[in-house]
Amino acid sequence: MKIIEIFDGNYSKDKAYDFTRYAVRAVIVNNGKLFVEHASAPKMVMLPGGGVEGNESNDECIVRECKEECGFVVEPIKELFAIREYYHDVVFFSTYTLCGIVGECEKSYTDNEISLNLVCKWQDCEEIIRQIKALMKEYEDGDEELYGCHYRENLALNEIASIYKDII
Repeated sequence: MKIIEIFDGNYSKDKAYDFTRYAVRAVIVNNGKLFVEHASAPKMVMLPGGGVEGNESNDECIVRECKEECGFVVEPIKELFAIREYYHDVVFFSTYTLCGIVGECEKSYTDNEISLNLVCKWQDCEEIIRQIKALMKEYEDGDEELYGCHYRENLALNEIASIYKDII
């Protein structure tokens, strides 16, 4: 599996990182569109997913996250690539997995997701990339964490577009 790496300005190959946070992101494609999440407080655009909890596998996590955030029961099909980010004293390792929808269910947002005013929808990949680039520009000189989140998602969406250039 391809691993894309992102290094912050403090990166050193000899640096010891305190913690690695594992996460998954769902790549759900339908009729040439991707399923994506938008938050309004703060403004964010991202693929559905979240952090792996306890002894949960990547597949278990992505199924749980898609039920909670999207109202979809998904079947993980294939891990496409991962992004490893070195950020301050933490390594963030996000695996992007192609998923198929096998059912629907009731969403169950966490308190954090409720506070974000999360809205999910189908969108054209190029449109999502334009929105993410605009948010990167907005956060470039202000919020390092939000800039980094959108930088990661921009890399991911460009990778997805290159893999699925015929369908999205």
